[in-house]
Amino acid sequence: MVTALRMIAIVGTITFASGCTTLSDARNAEGEGVKRTYQATVKQTWAASLTALRNLNLSVASENEQKGYILAQRGMTAFSYGENVALFIRKRDEANCTVEVVSKKAVMGNIFAPDWSADIHKEIASQLRR
Repeated sequence: MVTALRMIAIVGTITFASGCTTLSDARNAEGEGVKRTYQATVKQTWAASLTALRNLNLSVASENEQKGYILAQRGMTAFSYGENVALFIRKRDEANCTVEVVSKKAVMGNIFAPDWSADIHKEIASQLRR
């Protein structure tokens, strides 16, 4: 019985340890996220994106307007070990921007961690309508 419990603990530890992601993983996943185009300038879209993250209780960890990305995260909750999010804001033309949202679970085995893409895009669109 004790040996079986030890094996379960070892397998669980290996599974969780090998399936972790970081903000760097989200940052390096450009091209894998959900993209939407907004009828707004880069400046307007950048401000709307920061407000959207704040409204969704995601903490901005890093932002680089020159390179066009924002990194955010949410820590552990009752249902999740946390999430890492990257937003990539790209100018299409003078009046349009594309925002790509990459949402990664901090622990890949966590089935309850939300994918933030839809919520973030919805909130950005709401901010830009104001």
